[in-house]
Amino acid sequence: MSAAALPARILVRADAGPELGGGHIMRCLALAASLKARGASIAFACAPGSSDLVPALSRSGFAVMTARSAADFDLPPAWGGQADAILVDLYTSTRADESRMRQIAPVIAVLEDLPDRVHDCDLLGDQGFDRQPADYADRVPPGATLLLGPDMTPLRPDFARLRSASLARRLASPGLSRLLVSMGMTDVGGISAQIVALARKSLPDITIDVILGPLAPSLPGLLQAAENDPKFHILVDVDRMAECVMAADLAIGAGGGSALERCVLGVPSLVIVLAENQRPAARAMAAAGAALMIETPQALADALPALLRHVSPPQLAQMSASAARLCDGRGAERIATALLARIARPPTPANA
Repeated sequence: MSAAALPARILVRADAGPELGGGHIMRCLALAASLKARGASIAFACAPGSSDLVPALSRSGFAVMTARSAADFDLPPAWGGQADAILVDLYTSTRADESRMRQIAPVIAVLEDLPDRVHDCDLLGDQGFDRQPADYADRVPPGATLLLGPDMTPLRPDFARLRSASLARRLASPGLSRLLVSMGMTDVGGISAQIVALARKSLPDITIDVILGPLAPSLPGLLQAAENDPKFHILVDVDRMAECVMAADLAIGAGGGSALERCVLGVPSLVIVLAENQRPAARAMAAAGAALMIETPQALADALPALLRHVSPPQLAQMSASAARLCDGRGAERIATALLARIARPPTPANA
């Protein structure tokens, strides 16, 4: 087989953790699947414990190598110590780390959330609302490919596939009979249990679905509470997330990538900001009319009951239409195509 016919070898460097959550790995899995569909060979390098927090990583079939630090990690033995590209999705990595990675891969790609770091990369994706190339002036090398805005969010293909059906259902029968609570697999601070308690008291007749990871601190108590309640469902380590989100009339979630999953399907959101990097997206969704927003977890007890009791079918219909305009769910396809194109080009030199 000629060298040109060999599949591109792409190493994904991403972690999950109790405070970090699993969103970085989940969006990388979506992008990895799109790259694999285009013929690439994919492996992950993750900090110990990442697969325990995100079981979907183990189920993916991709090799999972050990990462000891941002730029110190193993490669699959069959790759001979070299990759064609490294995709970095870390808050802890630095420009120096990315430069070190060039010793084993000529192309470096980065997934970023906020334009406040300098990178040595050939491609950068940032799903932030209203993000502009000027935001990365002097923060990436000249000639680096920039893929910016919500339509560059790497999501699993099921979201785009179910988009039309989900939007049609909401247009036909707006109303609030089913609530989804999905605060992330790690359920930071056990916030899911707090939300469920407030929601069940505010809307006692509604059906509630709660999505959690297997190590979520809220899980034991919620499982016990759901034992004798046919309208209360606990879903652990969900493999068909798009279908679960589509079933909801309103979703309560954080302001990360899952918020844009809901937008693709036109699901109105009540967004709770769990970390500062989520605040710009949450505010943008609220300003666009796609979501209601609670600024901090500490505001839950006062804000959530009133919001739930006063949301109306016309408001849900308006939020659904606004949400659907924000993201179409095809970001993984766009990034995968651009990354494979960069692999075929010479690398971008680092800034002086």
